[in-house]
Amino acid sequence: MIVGSGGGIGRTVVARFVVGEDLLASMTQLCRDEDIRNGIILTGFGSVSRAVASGADTDQFPPKKFYAIDRSEGIEVLAVSGVIADYHVHAHVAYCTKSDSFGGHLEKGNIVFSLAEVAIAEVEGFKLRRMRDDVTGQRLLQVVDCYEGLPNEDEGGSLHDVSSHLD
Repeated sequence: MIVGSGGGIGRTVVARFVVGEDLLASMTQLCRDEDIRNGIILTGFGSVSRAVASGADTDQFPPKKFYAIDRSEGIEVLAVSGVIADYHVHAHVAYCTKSDSFGGHLEKGNIVFSLAEVAIAEVEGFKLRRMRDDVTGQRLLQVVDCYEGLPNEDEGGSLHDVSSHLD
C-alpha cells in the first residue's frame, strides 16, 4: 500500500550526537529545532552505552506479544533508519557487540557512548501523520490533508503501548 507519492526530498541535515545524549530524544529535538516536520532518516550509526529496543515476539496477527531489549555495555550502532511524521520519529536500529547482533524499534533510553551520526532528509509535498489503527493498535503512517482538527494522538509509539489499545 502506497501511503504517499509525488513528494520530494528537501534539505538534508547531518548531525552528531555526543556522549550521554539520548539518541531518540536528540533526534526528535533536532527535528523540532530544524523544523523537519516530515522526513526520512537516511542513515545513522555510532555507539551506545545502553541499547533499548523492542519488537514483535509472535507470529500471530495482530501481534500482542513484544520483546524488550535493555542492555548496558559498549554496543555499536550499525544502522538507524526510519520516518518522521508530524515531528514523531519512528526509527529502527541494528546493533552489535563482538559476540552478537540484535535490534528492533528504537526506544527512549539509548545513551550515546562516543558518538552517533545521523542524516535526515526533509520530505516535501505531502503531510505525514501516524494515526492509531483499530486492528493492530499501532500508530500507522498516513498522508493527511491538514494537521488541524485531527485527534490528539498520544506521543506513544512504543510497541509496549500497543496492547493497551487492543480489545
